[in-house]
Amino acid sequence: MRVLAAVMLAAIFATPALAGPSIVGNFQGWDPADPGSDLTLQANGVYELTISAGDSLHEYKVTETDAWDENDFPGANQTFTPASPQNVTFYVNLGATPGTKQGDEYVFHSLNPPIVCGDFMSELGGSDWDQTDTSTTVMSDGDGDGIWEFSSVIPAGTYSFKIVLNNNWDQDTYPPSQNYVFGSDGSTAVTFKYHMATNTTQVFSSAPPSVLYARVPAACPPDSLDIEVKFSEDMEQTSAETPSNYTIVSPGGTSVTSAVQDADASVVLLTVSPALAAGDDVEVNVSGVLAADDNQPVDPSNNDACFTLVKAIFEVHMDLYIDDNGMPTTVHIQGDDYPLTWDPCGGCEALDDGLGDDGAAGDSTYTVTQLFSLQDDCGVEPDSLLVKYKYIVDCTTWEGDYEFGHLSGIVTPKVMASVWWEDVSPVDNIQCDVGVRFQVANAPSCGQALYVRGTEAPLDWSTGVEMVDDGTGGDLQSGDGIYTALVTFPTGTYKYLGYKYFCAESDTSGAYECDTYPDRSLTLDDVDGCVPGNGPMEFTDLWDWCEPVTDTPDGRALETTWGRIKSLYAPKK
Repeated sequence: MRVLAAVMLAAIFATPALAGPSIVGNFQGWDPADPGSDLTLQANGVYELTISAGDSLHEYKVTETDAWDENDFPGANQTFTPASPQNVTFYVNLGATPGTKQGDEYVFHSLNPPIVCGDFMSELGGSDWDQTDTSTTVMSDGDGDGIWEFSSVIPAGTYSFKIVLNNNWDQDTYPPSQNYVFGSDGSTAVTFKYHMATNTTQVFSSAPPSVLYARVPAACPPDSLDIEVKFSEDMEQTSAETPSNYTIVSPGGTSVTSAVQDADASVVLLTVSPALAAGDDVEVNVSGVLAADDNQPVDPSNNDACFTLVKAIFEVHMDLYIDDNGMPTTVHIQGDDYPLTWDPCGGCEALDDGLGDDGAAGDSTYTVTQLFSLQDDCGVEPDSLLVKYKYIVDCTTWEGDYEFGHLSGIVTPKVMASVWWEDVSPVDNIQCDVGVRFQVANAPSCGQALYVRGTEAPLDWSTGVEMVDDGTGGDLQSGDGIYTALVTFPTGTYKYLGYKYFCAESDTSGAYECDTYPDRSLTLDDVDGCVPGNGPMEFTDLWDWCEPVTDTPDGRALETTWGRIKSLYAPKK
């Protein structure tokens, strides 16, 4: 038996119980200070809590303290519905630093034990990569040591997998979003182990080792003199560090000058000469490297790896950020494909120093270069890669919320990706003061007043601007049933406006038109809408356009779909 993948972090068994880590959910009033919901640290390093659960929908999260703050996790509420009333136990790992959310915290409950989810499930009668399939690969912890296990004979081959918690992908047990790989000889049982206390995974098999991939490793700045070779298990050091055991088949004339085994004994770092160049199709062949536990040589049918090297130059224009916030101390790029990472300061720093691929120092355009290794089956053209990425300032301020991101296609041999911070450029902001005459027909009778509210000042979503039908404040005719607010948006305002009308009954109550429908949208026109100038923009909206209307400003009957109304009452130039 041998360990193919084992990345065991420092144990947290000596960590004292934290005051206040709790399971908080709809079954206890979402109260993080409830002492009855406190987690207890067990001898196996796992925090636990057992509750009596009824046969209804249960939603929950974990708080690392006795108050709601930025440290609660996971991001999405976890759910379960017992088939009948029963006790349910929660198992929690609070990460390397209990009390601080660092993305290394995990939770699941006894009704949904971990499952080994991968591309071999169909070989056992299940469905590949189905995180909800509990028919084949559910793990168990019969001795209560916090190590969940599953074992089975799997047909011969090489497979990928990941441990899934709570039968969903909300928690990444192999960050950043990677899969484990293992080989099976088809006759010996493969054993999987998940260590809850450290969120680490082991897999044991008797298959010969294989080469999983080769790539240029992450480095800042990138270094094309190095190639990282990943094996399916830990390798014996002497044979792994023998340069002659590695052949660079292509590009021709490239040789290996040194081989150094990583702290992860399944990884070897090769230094090559000459350096690789963007567009190179690289093939690495391995022979003579032995497994660490039984000296089996690399499987000759799985002993090579190929990739195409792509140089990607990322630029972010920070002008508008600097105008609002001053000069950043650091700007880092983050993303979801290697060598990018979502670790706040784990990625490479983008610089505005005029060196390397940066165009000019001090022009508020920050530049970072990355080398992507597009994996392929040797002799087969690699697929392009669509990378989601974003920037973070001073390791704390992300662009937008977590889901916000830029997209760039990574193709051979060189890519330039130039964006504005948060995708907002000066052309997305109005270059003059723009006036808008908001007019509403068919407005209801409001106890306090009718308001227009929106995303850009002077509109907001708390009060907004009052609308009148008294011939003042931009209202064109008193008592005609059309309520008006004349609003001027100052130069520099983001030009894409979201807005709605609000009927206020008091300072604290009222109703939005079309409450369940999206906001209205308007593009501020800084050519014909400028004031002074040709502006303001003028148009009439119908109150609650999602409901049938019996009257219109000019007495016409019409189809009352939003598209139809919008076409009839478009802004006037």
